[in-house]
Amino acid sequence: MHIATYSLTFAVMALLLALAAMPFDRRIGVATAALFALYLGLDDLDTALPTAVAAADLLGGRWNWSGKVYSLLLAAVVIWIFRLRPDAVGLTFRQRNLRASMIALVLLVALGAALGFAFDPDTPSFETLAFQATMPALAEELAYRGVAPALLLGLIGRKAPPGQVPWAVVVVTAVMFSLWHGLGYGRDGFSFEPVSASFTLVGGLAYGWMRFNSGSLLFPLLAHALGNLVFQLTAFV
Repeated sequence: MHIATYSLTFAVMALLLALAAMPFDRRIGVATAALFALYLGLDDLDTALPTAVAAADLLGGRWNWSGKVYSLLLAAVVIWIFRLRPDAVGLTFRQRNLRASMIALVLLVALGAALGFAFDPDTPSFETLAFQATMPALAEELAYRGVAPALLLGLIGRKAPPGQVPWAVVVVTAVMFSLWHGLGYGRDGFSFEPVSASFTLVGGLAYGWMRFNSGSLLFPLLAHALGNLVFQLTAFV
């Protein structure tokens, strides 16, 4: 019940934020905002499902492997149903502005290391390293920098992606990405972690810029995965 309440609230927040962005990008409409919100709500629900329903945790482990796999499967289904082009969701190895992407990658990985030294994480297990180096980046980048922006921009039916950075869409998805990490809901109601939300907002803006500036999810995915990994590895220093 708690995860359904949170997911519905999260979807409503996504809808309101997307509608508020309409004056800043004419490609955003009521229908695309609704699809965007519905997708993010469903993504949150299926990602959290294994944490609430033991039978849904098919892969087990200390980390939410099953939830991330469900997120990837949902993204694949949405891509198929709405006929989203691979390049519309960033699934291409072709790169624009390669130098800028490489510089941003180095800076974001360095930021991950700096945060690790600042917050001093516990010594990670092999499972922690394997999970942090793969699943969050794969599932979250495909959802928040791939499918969600494509739906919000109305890139349905094999429409081509924009050639420039759609800043209104980048900001909306970054704010929702931040809220997804910072906002919680439990028996005592809603909670908010401003530190987590702040850092993921910065990351969301950077990853969103990288995705559209490069035309691909490759560098955002690498930055996210390596940033998470070096954060954990600072425990060994």
